[in-house]
Amino acid sequence: MVHSAVASVAPPGRWYGRVDVRHTIFAGMGALVLLICWRFDYRLLVRGKRLPVIPAVLLAVALICGAMVFVPGIGRSVGGYHRWIRLGPSRYQIQFQPSELIKISLLVFLAGWISRKTHAEVRSFRRTFLPAALLTTLCVGLVITQDFGTAALMGVAAVVTLLLGGVPWYHVGLLAPPAAVGFWATVVCVPHRWGRITALLENPLVSAAYQPRQARLAILSGGWFGKGPGNGMLKLGFLPEDTTDFIFSSFCEEWGVVGALLLMGLIVVWIYAARKTAVRACDGFGRLLAGALGFLIGIQAIGHLAVNLVVAPPTGMGLPFMSAGGTALILMSGAAALIVSVSSRRGVEPEDVP
Repeated sequence: MVHSAVASVAPPGRWYGRVDVRHTIFAGMGALVLLICWRFDYRLLVRGKRLPVIPAVLLAVALICGAMVFVPGIGRSVGGYHRWIRLGPSRYQIQFQPSELIKISLLVFLAGWISRKTHAEVRSFRRTFLPAALLTTLCVGLVITQDFGTAALMGVAAVVTLLLGGVPWYHVGLLAPPAAVGFWATVVCVPHRWGRITALLENPLVSAAYQPRQARLAILSGGWFGKGPGNGMLKLGFLPEDTTDFIFSSFCEEWGVVGALLLMGLIVVWIYAARKTAVRACDGFGRLLAGALGFLIGIQAIGHLAVNLVVAPPTGMGLPFMSAGGTALILMSGAAALIVSVSSRRGVEPEDVP
């Protein structure tokens, strides 16, 4: 689908500068991650004396990388937002998006950290909720300066992880006031973000609603069976971000309502399988890990569909496993591999964890 959506009136440029070529390479790397990492025993992630060592190191590295995007010469700014770290010569356009790593590593750390605690400790405000809330606030606060959609998704997924881990809902509810303040500061007070919401609710003909309008047009023009692979017209410079934020609209134009229903059916099956894995996991860490990562990928897919169907304002979220983007594709493949690792060890007695 990326190969089809990337077709445009722009010249292709260098071979590695083409989105379809890069995405094909990243898709191969993602497949290798899936095939290799699912054999990794997920229970190794929870080992450590005071903290789960591997997730803690991974999260620390992710946060350092997240701060490095603001360093001149290392971070790369596009449209005023610092989201990427440039790797290697600039002509190869190799970039890494730390926010994606922070999103995954935070959930893995919370799952490993909470699952090590007793029931009484999990319900303790000082010993569990307060440190988890501060860590989540730090991660969301760092990412929200780079990517609002990813930050919001991360915050929701972290809250769900706490609830799945047994943290009392009245403790988690204390996060609502700071979240409201953050929404006011980063959405209501930012004209272009607030304009997307007001345009969607009040007047869809204004410029702020251009993307949703083009997405709706692409979906409607596909009809029941679509125009056929490669025959979409809105991708020729009319539909913005047709390989990332609005790839579902491009898909609908070429595959129609029938193809869209089949794709959404696959997403539902994926969510059901992740839930089944979490329910049948052989230990508490497996249940929490599969539940947290499954929710993250599932809610991101639903959020992407909501934006493309003009039910929600544009948030910049790609469709997992489908949108172009090397960092997201490889890390999502790693998250899926961890869920499969939990499923493959169903019924196996967990080893003693020091």
